[in-house]
Amino acid sequence: MPHSLKITQVFFLAMIKYFYAPLYGVAIRIGFWENFFALIAGGTLAFTIYYYFSDLVIVYSRYLSPYVVKIFPVRWQQAARRRKVRRRIKRRNRKKFTWINKFMVKLRRGYGMWGIILLTPVLLSLPIGAFLLRKYYRENKFSFPLMISSIIIEGFLLCVIYWSATHL
Repeated sequence: MPHSLKITQVFFLAMIKYFYAPLYGVAIRIGFWENFFALIAGGTLAFTIYYYFSDLVIVYSRYLSPYVVKIFPVRWQQAARRRKVRRRIKRRNRKKFTWINKFMVKLRRGYGMWGIILLTPVLLSLPIGAFLLRKYYRENKFSFPLMISSIIIEGFLLCVIYWSATHL
């Protein structure tokens, strides 16, 4: 397999599964620095895309959704109302908090922005971390650069750990 294709694979894997990308890079035997730079490039690009895309999702769900629904045909609106009634009945009968919801609330209240920034690359995924950061800490001008620096630092640590574990 060509060397550039291996680097591209690590790049795209870092966009989806950041935590496992350096391990894959070590498994396909690319160099430490190629692995590191492909990981960082994929992670920062993916976070940037998810960060600004989540802003579009937030704005759409808050402001545009009521207007777009009025454009749809009457049958679609009736079907949407039926689904809404079914969801309302289903919500009454379900549990209020799951362990994931409790974890997200504890993360935001207990650790705040720093908890989201530090746990996103390794424990949470990049899309979830980008959405939470954009939703709750949009007004903080340091949130985006801190997350990028966290991606770089934790990516370096992951590369060092995986590289040293496999080359002993």
